[in-house]
Amino acid sequence: MGTIAVTGATGYLAEKLIERLITQGHTIHAIARNEGKLIALREKFKGVQIFPCPIEDYLLLKKALNGCDGIFHLAAFKDVILAKEHPLKAVQTNILGTLNLLKITVEEQNIKFILATSTDKAVQVSGTYGATKLLMENLFGDFEQINGSNCAYRIVRYGNVLHSTGSVLVKWKYALENRKELILTDPEATRFFITWEQAIDVIFSCLNDAQSAEPFYPPDMKSISLGILLELAIRKYAKTIPDIRVIGLQKGENKHECITADLSSEYAERWNNEELLNLI
Repeated sequence: MGTIAVTGATGYLAEKLIERLITQGHTIHAIARNEGKLIALREKFKGVQIFPCPIEDYLLLKKALNGCDGIFHLAAFKDVILAKEHPLKAVQTNILGTLNLLKITVEEQNIKFILATSTDKAVQVSGTYGATKLLMENLFGDFEQINGSNCAYRIVRYGNVLHSTGSVLVKWKYALENRKELILTDPEATRFFITWEQAIDVIFSCLNDAQSAEPFYPPDMKSISLGILLELAIRKYAKTIPDIRVIGLQKGENKHECITADLSSEYAERWNNEELLNLI
């Protein structure tokens, strides 16, 4: 048991991680930029210490990490289209913010691990978001060489977490429940999806089993086409027959994603439709 920092603490997956860490007896430093959501987080999880701190702010980050034994780094500017439109913001958060964290792990000798979540978009890079995450992964490799004898530098790489903030499933659910038009890029495009439980499990598997900063990923991650996922969402949430607009893949989007150079969402094991219907 120790004091653990979680960046991006008000996000969907981060809240699930914090809940797991609390059950393990850890003290939590919750780091995020939205003070309202941080206050709500503290009300939900008594005893969590909150730090309204963008990771781009080095001094505030130093204060937030004071006394911490480890860091789970989940903060990211992750919307693919917004990252393309605002590359400076993507670089500030995903690269410079991460670099701040990594520098502090060298300065603060009590920090024994930092684990960051990455994305399949860092493999077959076609846009700004994936590029920033690839650079983040590379930075972890550099800092492992610099300070690996004192701190473990770990990367978890996976695809989409079902119901995570800003995900296509969340957008479709909102549109269906409010009888709004559905936007679909390419029905034949495929994406990896995992549950939040699987995502949390692989985070701890990485922390316990990984031996280096090489990206760690779930070997059994399943994929599904966006067209089938939309059909399932309509079955579950539609109150009336919805309007669907197909807009095609946007710049910076791949038709299929890869978790490694050898494992593509096009050829990976597919989700069983009925199983996934119960999870969305």
